Amino acid sequence: MQTLLVTVDSLRADHLGQYGYERDTMPALDRLTDSGTVFENAFANGAYTRISIPSFQTSRHLAYEHLDELPTIASTLSSEGIDTAVVGTQTGIGLVDGGFGFDETIDLGRDEFHEEANQERAISERITYQINRPATKLSRALQASGMERLYELLKRPYNEFFGGSGFQYLGYTSAEEVTDRALSWLESHADSEFFLWVHYMEAHRPYGVHDDDPAYLDSPTDVDEMKALMKKAGTRPDEVTDRERDLMRDSYDSDLRYCSRHLERLFDGLERFGIWEDGNLLFSSDHGEEFHEHGNFYHRNYPYDVLTHVPLVVKAPSIDADDRIADGRELLDLAPTICEFHLDDADTSSFDGTHLFEGPSRTVFSLGQPNDAKPAVAVRTDEWKYITNDDHERLYDLRDDPAEQVDCVDEHPEMSETLRAKIPDRIRERRTKQPRSPDDEVDREQLEALGYMELKEE
Repeated sequence: MQTLLVTVDSLRADHLGQYGYERDTMPALDRLTDSGTVFENAFANGAYTRISIPSFQTSRHLAYEHLDELPTIASTLSSEGIDTAVVGTQTGIGLVDGGFGFDETIDLGRDEFHEEANQERAISERITYQINRPATKLSRALQASGMERLYELLKRPYNEFFGGSGFQYLGYTSAEEVTDRALSWLESHADSEFFLWVHYMEAHRPYGVHDDDPAYLDSPTDVDEMKALMKKAGTRPDEVTDRERDLMRDSYDSDLRYCSRHLERLFDGLERFGIWEDGNLLFSSDHGEEFHEHGNFYHRNYPYDVLTHVPLVVKAPSIDADDRIADGRELLDLAPTICEFHLDDADTSSFDGTHLFEGPSRTVFSLGQPNDAKPAVAVRTDEWKYITNDDHERLYDLRDDPAEQVDCVDEHPEMSETLRAKIPDRIRERRTKQPRSPDDEVDREQLEALGYMELKEE
């Protein structure tokens, strides 16, 4: 048995033609949907990478807090003699203490965009960036210690003097290089039983830095313009104009089309190596991306559906399933499904998820931590979405308000109470824990690439 899990960072489901989008951003997926199952309502268990990826690799909420203590997909399969590997960048692979248990971790790092972009930073901006580092540590310490009032008191004058200094122009390895390395690994393991995870970054900022022929733009991306816009969207989101927001969407969609071209190459390789027909192939994302639907850009907000509704397409030749499944699923379900593909008697007792092709719609718990000091948790059913960070709660009737724009918590207190009671204590009481400390300067830059070490600004 051979299994390939492909994830595209920051890919929201509603920007795919297979999920009703007006643009055919990833035509390569048609090849997968023609022989697989589309899960129409699949949800990530975290609104950003540091929470989501550890959770689906372990099928446990809060896995980032104690990753080394938990079984993962890779460790479970590797212990049974199955080859396991991951191909991608450190972004998504090395965000937390511990590892995911792969036999081989192929970290391709970043390309030249990071170095070129940061060499061009003004001297004054470089100085304020150095000032921002200790300030960021102080802000975290204040929030973690429950000193939110002092944090709020200091944040406003700091932002006035040093606004934007924490934003980083950081890139990632292109889909072309990731695909080349994945194909090389697949060719050398074509006759083995394996689990391979391939993680692309093309839907993550910065948009448009690898493609010379963007599908939805009249010309290649103006890198300087995109750098300025990325910073503006990250630090002053309310100042982004409609034209600029459209440019970001067009660039994001163009990156998806670029990634699709290399997915096509990956699928061609699977056929060439004799893996496609009988192998399992799962396609998804770790979270979505926001374009100011709820006041922010990127993925720094509460666990709204734009950040948690992800694509999930599964080709599993051994399973006779419908072409499309509307029942709700969650990424916690990936681990037990993949392990049971390979092991008839797989021990999945430590997993919180359920096999993707079994059971009714899930009640999904998704975690997030926006600019507020306290972390948030969302409870989602097919009809309702409840979000709380203890200080404030929100309720959305998804039947009438799928975009989650009208908070109806005051109109339905009983439903709010019912959903709040579903939250397990261990999730509600989770610690506000920051990512691990970086090992070195390169590692720090990788963490900063996802915004995890920036001073959040309003």
